[in-house]
Amino acid sequence: MKLNRRVFLVSGLAIGGGLGVGLGLVAAHDPRNEQQEGADADGSLVALWIQIRSDNTIRVLSPHTEMGQGAHTGLRQIVAEELDALWEQVHVEQAPADSSFSNGAIIQGFVLQDKVLSGFFQRVLDNAFFIGSGLADVQMTGGSTSIRFTGWKSMRIAAAAARQLLLQVAANRLGVELEQVETRDGKVYDKKSSTSFTYGELAFDAAQLPVPQNPILKNPKQYRYVGKSAPRNDLAEKVFGRPVYGMDKAIEGMLHVAVKGTKAIFSEVLSIDNEEDILTRRGVKAVVIVQEGVAVVADNPWRAEQAAKAVKFTESKPMHANLSSSQLLSEMKIAIQDPNRYSIVEERGDVDSIQEGTLIHANYFVPFLAHATMETPNITIWQEDGVVHAACGVQNPLSARVYIAKKMGIPVDQVVFHPHTMGGGFGRRAGGGDDMYNYITQACTVFQRVQQPIKLSWSREMDIRFDRYRKQSIARYEGRVSDDGVILLWDVVSYGEVNIPDDAIPAYDISNFRSQNVHEETFVPYAYWRSVEASIHCFYNECFVDELAGAAKIDPIQFRLTHLTQDPRMCRVIESARDMAQWKYGVDDDGSAMGVAAYSLFGSYCCQIAKVSMVNGKPKVHDVWCAIDCGTVINPDGVIAQMEGGMIFGLSAALYGRIDIENGGIVQSNFHDYRMVRMADAPRLHVRLVPDGSFPGGVGEIAVPHLSAAVANAMALLTTRPRNLPLIG
Repeated sequence: MKLNRRVFLVSGLAIGGGLGVGLGLVAAHDPRNEQQEGADADGSLVALWIQIRSDNTIRVLSPHTEMGQGAHTGLRQIVAEELDALWEQVHVEQAPADSSFSNGAIIQGFVLQDKVLSGFFQRVLDNAFFIGSGLADVQMTGGSTSIRFTGWKSMRIAAAAARQLLLQVAANRLGVELEQVETRDGKVYDKKSSTSFTYGELAFDAAQLPVPQNPILKNPKQYRYVGKSAPRNDLAEKVFGRPVYGMDKAIEGMLHVAVKGTKAIFSEVLSIDNEEDILTRRGVKAVVIVQEGVAVVADNPWRAEQAAKAVKFTESKPMHANLSSSQLLSEMKIAIQDPNRYSIVEERGDVDSIQEGTLIHANYFVPFLAHATMETPNITIWQEDGVVHAACGVQNPLSARVYIAKKMGIPVDQVVFHPHTMGGGFGRRAGGGDDMYNYITQACTVFQRVQQPIKLSWSREMDIRFDRYRKQSIARYEGRVSDDGVILLWDVVSYGEVNIPDDAIPAYDISNFRSQNVHEETFVPYAYWRSVEASIHCFYNECFVDELAGAAKIDPIQFRLTHLTQDPRMCRVIESARDMAQWKYGVDDDGSAMGVAAYSLFGSYCCQIAKVSMVNGKPKVHDVWCAIDCGTVINPDGVIAQMEGGMIFGLSAALYGRIDIENGGIVQSNFHDYRMVRMADAPRLHVRLVPDGSFPGGVGEIAVPHLSAAVANAMALLTTRPRNLPLIG
């Protein structure tokens, strides 16, 4: 993975900090002491993240927030497994938004992937990244990291260490060798007598012992929870409508805030033209100029929203006020013609020397996309005993807490942040300054003005028009294929920053390969979008490999398999999807056709096959078959749910997703012109897990990018090949 700015910063802090204070001191650092301060008073933090109470319940303090992915359930399975505890003993709770619960495991995971050192050196790395992530305010949920890095690399080892400490304390009390005691169902037993201790009875003494450097992990053959489907922790709360989301937060006496945005992105409101009229409306308490708009404060949300719609104001005209997405596209097309602007993503072989074989050219386009989370941005702010409290769902609670303190000009210890479950995140709630936290900025401004509890809630129109967007991109491809079906050349220039090179590189065996990139900043605010660069480059690469297969007159699945001699995991998911779908290449008797796409990201491998027909000139997707290899599966039902949700999310983008810009502002405003797949559009989904048992891969994003290419590849057999997204509209 390319080290983006945040990863580079934390890695530098971690490594530099370790060298600065000495490796020995870093290795001796015990982060349990810091986490214990933020943990429940009734209990002992036996290992990182894991607190055991005197009543023998186990509390797992997760640095990751829930946004529908089921991470807390998977973390519960991992900890219950390695601790040898009863399922009902273990409870996962959201960790406080505090630096002691920062998450160095995800940064270490991105840097080192699944590599693990031994003993002293791994301890140095763990502690250094823990310290560095705290300094950089990293408490992130994103990048499909919750299970594969925090769960498998951190909590699993912490739970095994806790079990070993509990065994040691029990052996000490009994005066026997360690081999004479064993754990079972949340207790430690003496093998030679009927004596037993609950974990709660041993926890305090266990927390005083140094954490073992190489704890013994369970043999997978002994697993009771990992690899078995488990009910979601949060299922009952959501089914019965309990208040779990930020939108549900209510404070006695709070006022409600609605916002009307400016016409252009990043425009400033210069004056409110009808403020007096708005203030005479029933229930309206204040009208406040905020970043990119005007906020109306009222005694209920309806009055606030209706008053906000009636606000009239004068706004500045920024330099980009006359620009449009079509003009940006024209500039992109010019840019990728200029080799002086290119940077190399990856290159091998001698691309410029290849002249033989059939030559294929293709140009592709993908538009800006919004996140359109089902729960629109919102935040509740109030004050108690001189301390500011804030409640909402974000992907980085610690970052949000620090940001609020900065915006209000107060010390961080005077802010308490209450993380809530999110109704979707997809990168929109990841944080990172004014651009990402624009709704929090607005709320801080209003709170400081009215000095009363407030809840700011964006309308869907505000959400679409003031989102931070996945980038618009184009790519120019040139390839050559031999008469016997071998890819001789693959040469691509794309526009749009590539943060994760692996997401832009096809998996295929290509001797002469070059990927170049042009990246120039535009005024359009950017945010990571679910599956990141793969959402763009999977469409490009999997369409182009199909075009090469067509030029070679070879079945596209066979063509892929022929060029995957070094990638057995990708071959396995392709073959599994092929067999599930009963693959048939070409137009079927019923007028339908199948298209395929295979891609890997975040340590997982996925292939999807779509059955498509054309209805009134538009694609209708009837079935999708999905094969997924995510290494070790923690919760099979959870993986299947993520595949199904990811496919619908990706299909919405493939068929309909498009954000347009006119006069410096966003054209789309709601689901009537930024469409989602509805029940009538949804295909039948078929998922098969084909795990290889290796280090766990991510599942929250892997299913998203494929269908744009798979559906386009099917359409190419039925009509003119589409090379632009969306496929409808």
